Amino acid sequence: MQWEKLLNYNRLNEHEREFDEARNPFSIDFDRIIFSDSFRRLDRKTQVHPMRSNDNVHSRLPHSLEVSCVGRSLGTLVGAQIKDLPAHMNPDRVGQIVQAACLAHDIGNPPFGHMGETIIGSWFEEHGAKYFDAVKPELQSDFIHFEGNAQAFRIMTRLAMYRDNGGLRPTYAVIAAMMKYPWIYQENIKKFCCFSSEREILDDIAAKAGLEGADGMYKRHPLAYLSEAADDICYSIIDLEDAYEMGILRFTEVKEILNAICELPEQKLEGKSPKESMEYMRAIAINKCVGAVVNEFFANYEAIMDGTLHYKHNLLENSAYKEPISQAKKTGNDVIYQNRRKLMLEVGAYNVMGILLETFCDAAFEYVSADKPKDKTQHIIKIMGDHAPSKKDDVFTALHRVTDYISGMTDNYATEKARQITGI
Repeated sequence: MQWEKLLNYNRLNEHEREFDEARNPFSIDFDRIIFSDSFRRLDRKTQVHPMRSNDNVHSRLPHSLEVSCVGRSLGTLVGAQIKDLPAHMNPDRVGQIVQAACLAHDIGNPPFGHMGETIIGSWFEEHGAKYFDAVKPELQSDFIHFEGNAQAFRIMTRLAMYRDNGGLRPTYAVIAAMMKYPWIYQENIKKFCCFSSEREILDDIAAKAGLEGADGMYKRHPLAYLSEAADDICYSIIDLEDAYEMGILRFTEVKEILNAICELPEQKLEGKSPKESMEYMRAIAINKCVGAVVNEFFANYEAIMDGTLHYKHNLLENSAYKEPISQAKKTGNDVIYQNRRKLMLEVGAYNVMGILLETFCDAAFEYVSADKPKDKTQHIIKIMGDHAPSKKDDVFTALHRVTDYISGMTDNYATEKARQITGI
């Protein structure tokens, strides 16, 4: 792979242009994401703790902003060491590419966080048969294996702004740097970045950004390793801080993990409250992790650039701080994510999402299949607004419009809609 193509500043579905020095295309990508309604709704979507009552605890929106800041630092530092950047590029612009990619990384997440993804996939696996006679088997994975990364790609390239004509029309560099898993669903690979519905768009981006590959399995863009690392740094460290805020972890537990990265003498925390101490350690830990990830990137530079580094090679988990990061993630999996309040709300999320999926999928299926849909069905279709299927849509397209609609909901909106539908 060559940086000249990897840093392609031209836009999806637009003609080629000269590079604008006054307002470069990557900063425009950032602005378009910030002003999109899909990004705005992340403020009411779960990061870890559903329906949070404590405003200091992260939702998807501040998480995405923080990841974008860390991503900018990673991109800038890496850009400063790349010797063959194209003439129009500099380290700051490399940082802007990663910043924009990171800003959009969770834009496709449904309500209730990763649990929402699981619920959508499980629901279609259990209830999808009544629709799937009209959907080709190779397309059914879009629903049975619903994936927030693929929904983010769909929003960025199809649904937002220029609907069905390029979406936000991102630069090839930014959308490629966002794609952690540049392929459609594969039987033996858990993650993917693109639904079958956007396969041709993926092929176009891979060609324009120089992500060589075969059979839809493309090489990962080098900057996608940095986008992934920025996300990992933030959630590994900040989930601990949120857990303290929620009363799930004690200060001493958080301090032990963070100080394994910070290595601070005790006197550095003297006179500071637990909250002040955590904020201080968090800043130092993030800064040290950023440096460690940059070192790991260049330790694997040749393999990254020729596409032979396995996509599962996580730069943070293989860095100098792999032990404390491993402990942070283990604490998350064993303690934070098993919190009783969180689990109880996730049980409720199954009911909420089940009600919405059954109601809107049944209506969409009938609307595109029946000559004269029932009045109730037509009411439900009108509720979907811009996401409503048209009579000319096939079942595959209609079901995607339903998942577009439901995955775009916030936690609160989804809960309220389910209450209205059930008459509670």
